[in-house]
Amino acid sequence: MGLASKIAKYMNCDMADYKSSRFPDNEIYTKIDTPLDEEDVIVIGNTNTDSNIISYLLLLDAAKEQNPKKLIALIPYFGYARQHKVYNKGEAIASKVLAKSIANFADAIIAIELHDEQTLSYISKPFENLKIKNPIYNFFKDKSIDYVVSPDDGGYARSLDMAKLLGCNAYYIDKKRLDANTVEMKLPEVNFNKKNVLLLDDMISTGNTMLSAIDLISDKGANNIYCCAIHGIFAGGSDSKIKDKIDELVVTDTIESEYSKLSVAADVAEYLKSLGF
Repeated sequence: MGLASKIAKYMNCDMADYKSSRFPDNEIYTKIDTPLDEEDVIVIGNTNTDSNIISYLLLLDAAKEQNPKKLIALIPYFGYARQHKVYNKGEAIASKVLAKSIANFADAIIAIELHDEQTLSYISKPFENLKIKNPIYNFFKDKSIDYVVSPDDGGYARSLDMAKLLGCNAYYIDKKRLDANTVEMKLPEVNFNKKNVLLLDDMISTGNTMLSAIDLISDKGANNIYCCAIHGIFAGGSDSKIKDKIDELVVTDTIESEYSKLSVAADVAEYLKSLGF
């Protein structure tokens, strides 16, 4: 069952019927068959590929053309959020472009665990960055976790929150870029020997940072090492590299894969209900 179906089940609401196909020149055709006039509508879609972005914008427009009472854009994985500001003169701010494009159609946007909250500032409409805790806690609460560790300082707040729920300590790995090709990672001065460690991050893409963190902790004699992320992108087959080195790899169903043992559906549904849906 896909994430949209799970959320609809939790909320006891209907799934709209729609069709999507390709014209002979490969352009996308989208049509929603369910009447949406004066209905509260939630349009769910990811923006992690160029094709997904076009499909999602067309789906939003198809919904808006029917004059719904309220239209919410729900984006489990908000792609293109890495480029959330100008690092070098002449660059496009990809997350701004995407946020403004979606805001043209939606009354509000809900994203799950944005890579950087700078993206929230680019539109004036309501834009919520939903944090996910419950499914992670429920999965790991009986695994006797000793430490929750973030692979870098940017994710320390997430690890700290989870450690409080699990009743253990949280740490982060100090990561410094020495030059264009060299990154130095240093573990905190704590005893990892025979400890159960949960490595927690917002996403796993190439997996390079996570793999380095695993090696460091493994070398210190950790007992069990678990890796968890909200978004499992797994570029270049990084999932296989990671799972071979640890006891278990799990991610949520924001991007569905064989590792999506955690679902964000209940948390999303509860938030939507708090908005009056």
